[in-house]
Amino acid sequence: MGKAVAFHGYRSSPENIGWLIAPLREAGFNVVMPFIRDVDDGYEEGLKELPADVVAGHSMGGTVALLLAARNPGSVKCVIAVASPVDRRLQLQYLLQSEDPYLKKLANQLASLGNKLEQTSPSRFIGNGMPPVLYIRGSEDRVVPRTHVDILAGLSDRFNFPLEVVEIEGMAHSPQREDHVAAVADAVKKFVAKYCAP
Repeated sequence: MGKAVAFHGYRSSPENIGWLIAPLREAGFNVVMPFIRDVDDGYEEGLKELPADVVAGHSMGGTVALLLAARNPGSVKCVIAVASPVDRRLQLQYLLQSEDPYLKKLANQLASLGNKLEQTSPSRFIGNGMPPVLYIRGSEDRVVPRTHVDILAGLSDRFNFPLEVVEIEGMAHSPQREDHVAAVADAVKKFVAKYCAP
């Protein structure tokens, strides 16, 4: 049985990403689900689980997954990131422009990290040896802009790793409707069957 590590988003928990865990289990992986507080903490928890066939995550958890793969070439077969910041400095700039109280609060929390934002940005570390990446986002995501997909696409071209992008029509920052959950599951299963079947 293959091994997958799945990370939840900020101020969330493993229970809230059942929609990501279920298709990985159905694809034949034993899924480890660490509880994490931030990207630094998630990275340290993730290191304990390497090597892994799949590292996956939602939002902040996907940032952790990308960072783990980028900084540990050869330890991860493939990555699944759902609505995840690839460049955390860019994410801060985006959030600072928002009038939404929740996003403003997130911006303040990110701003308090200072130089740590650079040290925990996957875009800074992605290079040769990056495994295949599946990036899933909702067309209505107002938390993480599509610019992060463009950054990842540029890095994919530069360092020649496979990148598959799935944009789910009508989905916001996470899948809430049954059709969105089904679309995520379908994308995950197809991707792992192609690149990292257990």
